Amino acid sequence: MKKQRLLAAALTVSMTVGMGAVPASAASFKDLKGHWAKTDVEYLADQGLVSGYSDGSFKPDAAMSAVEALLFCARVARIDAAVKAKIANAWSDTLADIIPYDMRSWAGPDLSVCLEIGVVSVSELQSLANNNGLLGAIPREKVALYLARAMQLSDAADSLDGYSLSFRDKDEIDRSLRPYVYLLSQYGIVKGDEQDRFLPKSSVNRASMTSLMRRAMDFMTLHGITMDLADYTDYEWTGGTITSVSANASGSARIGLTDPVNGARTLTVPSYAVIYQNNMRADQSALKTGVYAKVELNKSGTPTAVRLGRQPSTVTGTISSLSKTAVVLKVDGSAKTYKADRFTAVKAGDKTGGTELLDKSRDYTGAVCLVDRDDHLAAVQLTGGTKTTVGLIADVKASGSSSMKLQVLAMDGTKTSYTIPGSAAVSVNGSKGKLSSTQVGDYVVLTVSNEDESKITGVEVDTKTTYVRGSVRSTSKSRDEITIQDFDKRKNVTYKVPSGIDITYEGEKISLSKLDRDDYVTMQVSKTEAVSIMAYPGSTSDEGTIRSITYGTTTVLEIVRDDGTVVSYDIDMDDLPTIYRGDEKSTIDRLKSGDEVEITIRYNEVSAIDATPQSANAKGTIQKVSLDTSGTTLDVQLSDGSTVSYRVSSSVSVTQDGKSVSIDTLKPGFKVSLVLEGDQILSIEVDKSAAMANQVQGEVLYVNRSAGELLIQKSSDSSVVTVNVASASILTSGGKTLALKELSSGDYITLYGAYDGLTFKATLIIRP
Repeated sequence: MKKQRLLAAALTVSMTVGMGAVPASAASFKDLKGHWAKTDVEYLADQGLVSGYSDGSFKPDAAMSAVEALLFCARVARIDAAVKAKIANAWSDTLADIIPYDMRSWAGPDLSVCLEIGVVSVSELQSLANNNGLLGAIPREKVALYLARAMQLSDAADSLDGYSLSFRDKDEIDRSLRPYVYLLSQYGIVKGDEQDRFLPKSSVNRASMTSLMRRAMDFMTLHGITMDLADYTDYEWTGGTITSVSANASGSARIGLTDPVNGARTLTVPSYAVIYQNNMRADQSALKTGVYAKVELNKSGTPTAVRLGRQPSTVTGTISSLSKTAVVLKVDGSAKTYKADRFTAVKAGDKTGGTELLDKSRDYTGAVCLVDRDDHLAAVQLTGGTKTTVGLIADVKASGSSSMKLQVLAMDGTKTSYTIPGSAAVSVNGSKGKLSSTQVGDYVVLTVSNEDESKITGVEVDTKTTYVRGSVRSTSKSRDEITIQDFDKRKNVTYKVPSGIDITYEGEKISLSKLDRDDYVTMQVSKTEAVSIMAYPGSTSDEGTIRSITYGTTTVLEIVRDDGTVVSYDIDMDDLPTIYRGDEKSTIDRLKSGDEVEITIRYNEVSAIDATPQSANAKGTIQKVSLDTSGTTLDVQLSDGSTVSYRVSSSVSVTQDGKSVSIDTLKPGFKVSLVLEGDQILSIEVDKSAAMANQVQGEVLYVNRSAGELLIQKSSDSSVVTVNVASASILTSGGKTLALKELSSGDYITLYGAYDGLTFKATLIIRP
């Protein structure tokens, strides 16, 4: 502790004198007249990035300490003040373990930036602090390392191969630091002296550091280097290893991507999208197979920027531990930590998403990791393992020849349906048994596969233990009693509450007196005595995205929460909840799969639904509709020209002008707006004019009489379509019959018929 206090005091003096606590304008630096660094110092001083001493000097030839150099490097990044404050807050606990309290007030914000953008690692900073290295003079070769990292050039330095340093004293440079020195010398950031020496072990003074900072910032501006910080950006993105690249005539590029989470897919990168290679602006020639690409997407899902990294590696191993920020794998007997952040794609079972799926309670056993740089996880597929879920049986029905449909009421009142296959091990009171409708209300434990939440491997039913559900009417600490309104008996019932039993509220232990009137409780009881009490708010809310709506006397609304959990809510069609959609009062038939919803539940009954329609993230034209025993497949030509096949389940909402229509009404030629999640259609909105998709209007561009075809430019969207008119009747608007030879280029006509693939087959043509 004494050592830390001395270090803090010494550093406070160093920073007050070294960095300059009192800002001074460029004109007041009395010791810069005729100095070679005068221009650079004054330029950065005017921007508030460097300052002088209280006596009006800058002391350009004073040696810099390591901490001063780190703070200068942090300022190279030019982080926005608001973001910098958030970064400082995020790293405050870490810095508290490394540097003393009084140092954090002036060094904390910039050192936090250094940790966030990778100028220095936690272990490196810890080592400097423990060995008084923060106070010591910093050698030039170390400055090259920190500055290259601050400029986001680590990938470029690490990928160097076959480079040659020209400095006369190159052999004196630490071998591990040579790539950074070489790179910065090539870019003109660091230079040698008059004798072409780098002097790697020499210290750096304030003037030299300021000039390095100026040249680094100018280089970053010239090459478009900006900070792309995972925790401080919110744009949509996708990523993967590039598998193919092809140029389009429009100047755009078509790239194929693949990763363990999203599999293979293709993207069209517009000509205006910014390409970054090694964090510097490049052109489309940098798009090469084998490298990792992180693609920034706008709200329409169109790429606006592509950041290219090194060739990623694939690592497979056994999971040692899991958290929201890291996956620890055992590979060939050794443990390896891989960092996760917002730019990590995660697949857990049948769910895809981000780090919210890195759930240690799921007991995953293995992982396939795509590692893009510095042990950073670009993508990870979690495999194996099971989880358990508990609740009370709400309903049991036969489903198929051997399977059962089980509805489970969780302790918080959430109801979820499961299909129990005939292969699942079912035990009742510890012995092999079977599911029965007589078990409604009994306690159940389900063993669920992590890889497929619909796959139940085990069911344990306890029919001997009694549970009751209800709302709290009153509690009495003096009498150790609780009175609830029993939902099944539909009357108030009082139970004794022995001291020492488990009483929880939303999973946290509380005392009996902390329970409030109207709280929702699930209680394990023995005759008239409570054994345990699990309480939740009487009125709760849930949020997610509607996955399906199954209409019936009781309509089932199935939603997917942000963490991938799927839950369902029953809605009594004779007692509907209050429904709002898009801030306007609505009705249940206007809800759509894909809507984001907040559901209010009071005592396990849905009392209100507030829906927000998702904006369509894809538009296109249906090219083909295929029906088979397993459902419907749509081939849709998207607005970027690609054609994608989608399987459409019966639960997908299909609407026109906001009103539900049958999926069977979809036909080739219909223009549709889609809400997509990955390769799944959540909802389809049919263009208002789609009812006239059997009608084409436009100008005749060419008459192919021998083939019986017309080339038409449609008036609706100026697109060109070939129309088969071999079997069509041709009439004037007055009813006169015409022959095909009487049609010519420039005629404006209306055609009726239907699409056959990409060709419109006309049955009737009307010419004014």
